[in-house]
Amino acid sequence: MTNDLTLVADVGGTNTRFALANSNGIIADSSIRYSNTEVDSFLEATQSYVATLDGMKPTKLCAAIAGPVSGGKGKLTNGDWMFDTDVLAQSFGLERAYLLNDLAALGYALDVLPDHVVTQIGGGKPHGNQALVAGIATGFNVSMCHEGHVTEAELGHASLPSSVMAVLQEAVGDEASSFHKVEALFSGDGLAALHSALGFKATDPAQITAPTSSEGAQTVALFARALGLFCCELTYQYMPLAGLYFNGSVARAIVSSESAAEVIAVEASKDETFSGRFGQVPLFVITEDNAALYGCARYAQSRV
Repeated sequence: MTNDLTLVADVGGTNTRFALANSNGIIADSSIRYSNTEVDSFLEATQSYVATLDGMKPTKLCAAIAGPVSGGKGKLTNGDWMFDTDVLAQSFGLERAYLLNDLAALGYALDVLPDHVVTQIGGGKPHGNQALVAGIATGFNVSMCHEGHVTEAELGHASLPSSVMAVLQEAVGDEASSFHKVEALFSGDGLAALHSALGFKATDPAQITAPTSSEGAQTVALFARALGLFCCELTYQYMPLAGLYFNGSVARAIVSSESAAEVIAVEASKDETFSGRFGQVPLFVITEDNAALYGCARYAQSRV
C-alpha cells in the first residue's frame, strides 16, 4: 500500500499545531498543539511531534506559517522562527515539503471544512464562488479564494480605513492615532490597546472578552462596531459574495458574545451599494482552531 501520510502544521505567533493527513483529509485524533515558548524552533517542535507517531512515517510535510512565504522560505511575522522547505525535507527524510502563509492555507481549507466548524453570524445566502478569510489573532491578515485558487495578501500592515478611524476618534480622541495600521487594532494586542485607550486598566484579551467583565463588554462592543465597518471595506476590496469567514482566537472570542456578533452583522449590513447586495455578504466564523491544517492537507494532496 502506498504511504500517503502528510505531516501538516499550523504555526502561529503563539502556538504550533500538528496533525497527520492522508488522501481522505485530517486523521482523527492526530492533532497536537504546542506553545511556541516550549521549544526553540519549528524543527524542534516537529521532532517532538514525530516522536509521538509510533513508527508512522510521513512522506510529505506542509506547514502554514503566520508570516510571508517566498521561494520555499519564510519567517514568522511576530516571532524569530525561520523556515526552509529544503532543510525540512532533508531533516525528516521527506520526499517533499511545502510552505504556505497561514491565511492562504485557510483559503485552501474553505471547500473542505466540515460543516460543524463553521457558523454563520450574519448576512444572506452565499452567491458566486469568491470568498475571503480574515484571521484575527496574534496578528491580522486575509486571503481570497476563487474557484479553488488562493490569492495572498499582507493587509495587516495596511492603513486603517477612514470609516474605522472616525469611530475610534469619536471614542478615544487623539489616542486613535496609535491605531494607524489594521493589525494595530484587529489583533490580540490591538484589543488590549483599545481597552487601555478607553481608560480601563491594562489587561489581556482573555480577560477583556470574559463574559463577566463589564468594562471588557464596552471594549468588545467598540471593537465589534469597528469590525463591522471594516467588513464593508473588505467587501469593496475583495467582493466575497460567497462569504467572509473570520478565523483566529480573537475573532472567535469576540463573536462568542451574541451581542457583539449582532453588532458586527448590523454594521456590515448597512451598506446599500449595488441595490443592497454588498450589505448581504454572508458572514461566518470558523470555530475550530486547527482549520488551517485542512488547507495544508488539501494543498499537499493537490500537488501529487
